[in-house]
Amino acid sequence: MARLTTIDLFAGAGGLALGMELAGFEVCAAVEVDKWAAETFQANFAKATVLTRSVEDMGDAEIGAMAAYRPAVVVGGPPCQGFSHSNIVNRDPKDPRNSLFQEFLRWVSILKPRYFLIENVSGLLTSRTAEGRPVIDVIEEAIGAIGYGSDWRLLQASAFGVPQRRERLFIVGAASPALLKHFCWPIGQGEPPVNLWDAISDLPEQAGPYAKEPETNYQKQMRDGSRAPAPSAHEPMRHTERIIERFREIGYGQSEASVSAALQPRGRKGKNGKAYNQNSRRQRPDAPCSTIVASSHTNFIHPCFHRNFTVRELMRIQSFPDRFIMCGKRAVLSRSLCLKKGLLDDVYLDQRMQVGNAVPPLLAKAVADQLRIACLTFELRNAA
Repeated sequence: MARLTTIDLFAGAGGLALGMELAGFEVCAAVEVDKWAAETFQANFAKATVLTRSVEDMGDAEIGAMAAYRPAVVVGGPPCQGFSHSNIVNRDPKDPRNSLFQEFLRWVSILKPRYFLIENVSGLLTSRTAEGRPVIDVIEEAIGAIGYGSDWRLLQASAFGVPQRRERLFIVGAASPALLKHFCWPIGQGEPPVNLWDAISDLPEQAGPYAKEPETNYQKQMRDGSRAPAPSAHEPMRHTERIIERFREIGYGQSEASVSAALQPRGRKGKNGKAYNQNSRRQRPDAPCSTIVASSHTNFIHPCFHRNFTVRELMRIQSFPDRFIMCGKRAVLSRSLCLKKGLLDDVYLDQRMQVGNAVPPLLAKAVADQLRIACLTFELRNAA
């Protein structure tokens, strides 16, 4: 039976690719324009060809040469800022990022995989074009124009073993009606979701050796394949004493907006600044974590320690195993500030941004498992 291969576009750090790999696919190639994210991908998928390029800049002939990998499935997460709920105020229907899925479909039309998989935010379903058309209708029409059929689902990560409340949109495309018929969407597990404490309680308070042996099935799963005596990417942020005192006042479900006036964030010249309800939210240990986003270094506080989550804790919450390595700097200024200050070596996605942008691998695996079954079913029926 032929091997099942995949190519990842808009690959990021590799959450979607890791889900495909866990489901039995061979990750042959990836395209990611960000330097640090591409380095992370290459570090974790050593045999894959990783191109630090923009998918838009690659011509049809270059793409055609990649058909040698014979991808059964092409996957990708086109940038979603134009669709995101967090960008409602500034949402621009003409945002070029809203049409990058057309580039994805150009690759599909050339590589002709049996299936493709697109991941995006749930906000895409309520987005409209400048003409007022639902974006999802435009996407489905464009998919049909290249001869593929499609279907979509909203999937909740916590229903698939991820210790996080994170709803994502998945669009599956198939090269024929028969292929689309073979694919079935995954059904979430019936057991209670993994809570935050079951996910991270074996990690030490500070950088260093593991605090204890894995105590839960999730911890065992995350540490499987990692022989390191200590988790990587687990250096806590250095907080001032005032910030630590502020964190002490924040209880479960509360944020910096809940603390006393004396400990509120300071603005310029020592005056009181603004306290935001979405910042420094103390997460409950007995429930899945809130959605990890790209700016999550200030969003959340550890349920027990008076600090923000480490990169490794964020990775655990996203379901990245401990063997997964993150490249690039832990945290940098925003891209606009880096450009303004001339910090051209720091204009890439830092580790926290890479984690927040990623698809939770266990969620991706749930969809990839069904894609693998569909591919194998088609092969077996054709061979009969």
